[in-house]
Amino acid sequence: MLILKNIFQIHSVAGIIAGVFLLLLSLSGSVLVFSDEIDEAMNSELFHLPVNGAEPQPLEKLYSNAKAYLGHHPFMYFLRLPQNPGEPVILRAEYGPEHKVYILMNPYTGEVVGTRSNKGYFTGWLLYLHFTLLAGKSGAMVQLFIGGIFLISLVTGIIIYRKSFGKVLAFKSKLEWSNPRRRWRNLHRIVGVWSVVFNLLIVVTGILMQVKVVNARKDMSVIQGYGAHRLAFDDYYKIAKQAMPDLNILGIRLPKAEGGPVVVMGNQGGTKFFGEYNSGVQVDAASGKVVKVLDFNNASFSQKFAAAVKPLHFGNYGGIFLKIVYSLFGLMPGILSLSGTVILLRRTLLKPKGKVVKKQLAGIT
Repeated sequence: MLILKNIFQIHSVAGIIAGVFLLLLSLSGSVLVFSDEIDEAMNSELFHLPVNGAEPQPLEKLYSNAKAYLGHHPFMYFLRLPQNPGEPVILRAEYGPEHKVYILMNPYTGEVVGTRSNKGYFTGWLLYLHFTLLAGKSGAMVQLFIGGIFLISLVTGIIIYRKSFGKVLAFKSKLEWSNPRRRWRNLHRIVGVWSVVFNLLIVVTGILMQVKVVNARKDMSVIQGYGAHRLAFDDYYKIAKQAMPDLNILGIRLPKAEGGPVVVMGNQGGTKFFGEYNSGVQVDAASGKVVKVLDFNNASFSQKFAAAVKPLHFGNYGGIFLKIVYSLFGLMPGILSLSGTVILLRRTLLKPKGKVVKKQLAGIT
C-alpha cells in the first residue's frame, strides 16, 4: 500500500506539472491533424492555380526566379514539386532554425504567387506553438521536459488503475455525472483507460520528434547558401529518375556544406504510413554521379520506424475518418489534465489530506 501511495503521489505531481501544457498540446494537436485541409481552405488561391494548357517551366529557371524575388542568397531548395496539374512549386529558404520562408510559385509562368514565413500562417504558427511554445529553443526544451513528465504520468496511471481496465473496457464502469463526488474521478478513469494506448503512442513519438526539434536549435547561426559549382536542378531530376525510375520526386535539396550530395527526395508510392519523403537518390553536386540510392523497400526496421514517427504522431497517413479519430483522441490528454486537476483540488480543499489518499486508493484498487 505504501508503494502504491507513493506512485499515486508521483502521478498527482506529474499531472500538476504537465497540466496546462497538456491542455495546450491537446488542443493544438487536435487541430494540427487537419493542418493540410485547413491551410488549403484558408489559402485556396495559392494551391489551385490555372493551367491553361501551358508546359511547366524548367526547375532551374524557377529557382533563379525565386532567388531574384528574395534579392539575396539563403540556403534554399525545392520542398515540394507539383504532383497534379494546378499545384504550385514550393521552395523553402532557411535562415536558421527559427526562421524559414516558403516561396510558392506558378510552375507554368515562373511567377511567385505567394511567400510566407514558418510562423506567418495559421497552421504554421500553431505548429510552432505546439513544439516551442513560441519561445524558440527554450520553449522546445520545456516541451521535451513536459513530454517526459506526461510519460511518467501515463506509466504511473497504468499502475494505479490496472485493476480498472477490465471493468472499463467491458463498459461496467459508469460515469455517474450526476454525482459530484464521483463524476470527475470516473471521467478520469474511463478516459485514461480507453486512451492509454493512443496516449502512449503520441507521447513516445512526440518525445522522439521533440528531441530533433531541440537538437536542430543547438546551432542558431544563420545558414549560408550553397555557392559551389553545381549542375542544373533539371539535370539532378533526370539523373535520379534514371537511377530509380519508380521514384515519385517531391523535392530536391542542395547540400548545406561543400562536398555534400544533392538529395532528390520522394517515395515509391504505396502507403503514407512511412511518410512521403522516404526514398531518394543522392547525387554528387558537381559531377552528377550517383552517390547512393535510398530504396525504402530495402530499409531496416530502425529506418522504417524513424520514418513512421511523424505520421504516427499526426495521423496524416490515412483518410479523413482516421484524422477525425486522431483529432478526438487527441483531446484526451486535455480531458485527463482537466479532470485530474479537479480531482486534486477537491481532494486538497474539501477533505483531510491523510484520509483522502487512503480512500482514493481504496476506490482504485
